[in-house]
Amino acid sequence: MPHPLKALLGALAMACAPLGAATPAAYDQPVLPPAACPVPARRPDVGNPYANPEPLIDGAARMETAKRNPGWKALLADADAEVGACAQFLLLTMPAADWEKLSADFIATNIREALAARRAHAWAANVPWPLFLNDVLPYACLDEPREAWRADFRRRFGAMVKDAKTRDEAARIVNARIQDETGVKYSTKRRAPNQSPTDSMRQSVASCSGLSILLCDAFRAIGLPARVAGVPTWTTINGNHNWVEVWLGSDGAPRPDSPITPPDAADWARAWRVTEYNPDAKGWDHAWFMDRAAAADPARPETRIYATSWHWTGLAFPMVWDLASRQVHGLDRTAAYHGLAGGHRQAIAADRCLISVRATRAGKRVAATVSIVQPGQPDRTVVTRGEDKDLNDIARFEVPAHEGRVELRVGDVNAVAVPAGGKEVVVELVLP
Repeated sequence: MPHPLKALLGALAMACAPLGAATPAAYDQPVLPPAACPVPARRPDVGNPYANPEPLIDGAARMETAKRNPGWKALLADADAEVGACAQFLLLTMPAADWEKLSADFIATNIREALAARRAHAWAANVPWPLFLNDVLPYACLDEPREAWRADFRRRFGAMVKDAKTRDEAARIVNARIQDETGVKYSTKRRAPNQSPTDSMRQSVASCSGLSILLCDAFRAIGLPARVAGVPTWTTINGNHNWVEVWLGSDGAPRPDSPITPPDAADWARAWRVTEYNPDAKGWDHAWFMDRAAAADPARPETRIYATSWHWTGLAFPMVWDLASRQVHGLDRTAAYHGLAGGHRQAIAADRCLISVRATRAGKRVAATVSIVQPGQPDRTVVTRGEDKDLNDIARFEVPAHEGRVELRVGDVNAVAVPAGGKEVVVELVLP
């Protein structure tokens, strides 16, 4: 692999350590399914994510093919050295399916838009070059349909951050305003889990995965490194979740020929911040799922926390809608999330039980105040989540496991939960 890409990929590997066809056509107007995204009855079998990853790309063969393609040849020899470096990176890292289908024109437009965003602000221009390549330049996050979203998003979100002085300020602005800008809200009745930005905006709804793609692309469109993170299923309850990590570290190594040292890369790896499409009011590294992430079990691949990587890592990012796919490269972030939560915690103590409750009316989740009664314990209430919250963002409370049954009441509707030590029990209240 020619210099300087070999060194850059080496730096990417350190930074990510755990411490031609035409541009795709627009979709037909999708029809929303009458019901979608039910709570899964079984836990996903992700197997061994380190087994059978998409093989390393034959860079020499691709390069020879590219030199015979006028579009690719022009990109690689562009008078702007950064354009050539970007083209070489994508040439040697893009998935096989994209290499077969995407045109040189599509790649060229993506590169020039990414570099335009990088050059618009000092806080974007000073992002370390390896992180720009791996986490800003890519035209996709997961296996969503490929489309040219970058120019539209650079116009939309670039206008928001024109006066921002720092990466942190720019990221907060975009995170706070993206829902108003796109008009997309969370819904289980989306067309597909892995929607492209256009598909989500056309429907005005998306799953947690679709929302994460939207936010990740919005960050990338203004020059901020971003990636999707997620879990195939939680330790004590069925259901996956995806969210976003945005990089807000210090300036450094901003050019293709910048010297890079292991300490640089280690600092970069520690500068990823946790957020969601609908951010927590407490700011970075706070979210409804952080307690659940603290209980992620490193011994069980289906409950580990993963993040995406564009370059090859030897680990696949598990996508629950296509668990056989090894197309998206991944990083194991379980230990990092344990650290953010103050350490790895047992999900539920053996003498306690976690009661989780949803309330529905006419098939839709609603916010309702639920009265809780258990013998020998103080009465209390919890408020359930409505349709605008993630399906796995559930009202929950702990009870002693051996103090008798728990009664849950909303008006005239009652349900009974039988506590089980060290378990999570989910109760569904159907309201009139």
